Amino acid sequence: MKTEWSKISLIFLFLVALIGTLLRSAAFISIPFNYLNLVHAHSHTAFQGWVYLMMQLLLANTFLTKNQIETGRYPLQFKLTVSIVIGVLVSFALQGYGLYSIVCSTLFQLLNYWFIFRFLKDTKKTNTSDQNTLSLKFVKTGLWFGLVSTVFPYAIGITSAKGLGGTEVYTSLVYSFMHLQYNGWFLFVVLGLFFNYLDRNHIHYNRKQGIRFYWLFAIIVIPAISLSLLGMEFSNHIQPIAYLSALTLGVAFVFFILTLPKDLTSRFGQESIWFKFYFLTFLASFALKIILQCLSVFPFFESYAFYNKSLVIAYLHLSLIGSISFLFFALLIEKRWLVLNAFVKMGSALLLLGFAITEVVLILAGFNIWHNQVILILGSAAMGLGIFMMIVSGIKEKTN
Repeated sequence: MKTEWSKISLIFLFLVALIGTLLRSAAFISIPFNYLNLVHAHSHTAFQGWVYLMMQLLLANTFLTKNQIETGRYPLQFKLTVSIVIGVLVSFALQGYGLYSIVCSTLFQLLNYWFIFRFLKDTKKTNTSDQNTLSLKFVKTGLWFGLVSTVFPYAIGITSAKGLGGTEVYTSLVYSFMHLQYNGWFLFVVLGLFFNYLDRNHIHYNRKQGIRFYWLFAIIVIPAISLSLLGMEFSNHIQPIAYLSALTLGVAFVFFILTLPKDLTSRFGQESIWFKFYFLTFLASFALKIILQCLSVFPFFESYAFYNKSLVIAYLHLSLIGSISFLFFALLIEKRWLVLNAFVKMGSALLLLGFAITEVVLILAGFNIWHNQVILILGSAAMGLGIFMMIVSGIKEKTN
């Protein structure tokens, strides 16, 4: 897999940031697309064009041999997926959920099945040393959660076709799908890449506690869907499961902390300051995400967690950008796929600053303390500009 293909993923991320900036500017300018259609294009491209394609590249180049990559036809998988994601972006932007967008989404899922089953097959008898056991456990479990999550779009489509769109059944299916994507598929793969980084760089951690963290974190993913459904009218029936899920998540997070060496930051060695910024922001975002999930079980936080649009968006961005994307950027730097020249450093500063600004504004707005749409737009634009600077100046032209 050519490592410069990571530029393609960054281009999709730039388009996601551009659409996000455009959506936030809708109050001041007339946008030439249907607003809701752009929202769908924004989210689908973020998942499929940025996160998924970057996961493909990182997983293949981290866990597979050159021969496995060639015989498994992973480069072809990547190229076909890129073409389909372009179709997803265009079709959702122009028509929202319609014939072409559904066709493109279905083709994407078929390619996704190909990648998952091929990767699971290729790693079945390889990379099973003690050094890689925990990281591969997380990655493979994440891929299985990804498979489970693909059932929900079909159920959502059937429910909508029966005229139940907007009902609690429909909304519950959407929230369950999102949960399995964010907290199952994506997050487990990211954690697998995180532990692989520690392994490759001989940063010793408590493997016994790590295994405990893995099992608790994996077991609770399905029951923790209840935490995403506490805003529903039937929430009284699932509260016991939600409380148990929150407690288990809290205990799992304690094991995660116990897994890490106390002097983790001092073991980064010669890693750049920008790697450290991304890596530590990822860890902080992950910690805050778990804390917020646990707090959402309490009635006091219900109105904030389920009905406050600003806080919901802030949480989703904390998950997708802070807890997932920033580890990707750290690994791009660590693997030398992203060359740290002046443009990339400035781009990283803009990306991190824009993320911090938008999160703070959304949180303050959510609590009715302060809101400034212009500042929010500028924060989004800063992230987009930062990503653009990395695209034009920061990808190292080399192949594995």
